[in-house]
Amino acid sequence: MKHVESWKGMIAVLLTLCFLPACPGLEKYGSVRVADGEWANSIQNLVENWQEYHIYYAGLSYKSPSAIMFVPKQSNKRVVSGKWMPVTDRSVAAAIVTWLNSYMNFPPTLWKILGPNGDFFGYVYTSAEEQVVVREMEPNILFVEDIPLPPFDYGPGGKGEG
Repeated sequence: MKHVESWKGMIAVLLTLCFLPACPGLEKYGSVRVADGEWANSIQNLVENWQEYHIYYAGLSYKSPSAIMFVPKQSNKRVVSGKWMPVTDRSVAAAIVTWLNSYMNFPPTLWKILGPNGDFFGYVYTSAEEQVVVREMEPNILFVEDIPLPPFDYGPGGKGEG
């Protein structure tokens, strides 16, 4: 009899796992992909046309950034965050890109930000692609987690040993 009950329990667990992804209330995640194809762009073009975007940076300051994000103003899509700081001047956006490009051992890439259904939300320029966590808050609203600074290359011996 115990054997039958254990099988019933196992079947109940398997059925629960099969239907779990369909349950409402579970978080949906977006992704980032290299900015090519339909949403191909360049970081220079984004900076030159900065007024067409809501721009934010992640990092300690605009002189020590880990990423810069561009969200089109003429879109029904929104991106929100907790620690990203707004950029309201072209010269600051250009300075952030210059700083990001200075990380020679960790060169940045322009990524497109996509929602859970592959909808385009904007761009992020960073070397920390695997650190970009994009979560759907509501339809057409994504939350982008803060991005830590890229690792530093201490040269031979590592970790500042020398």
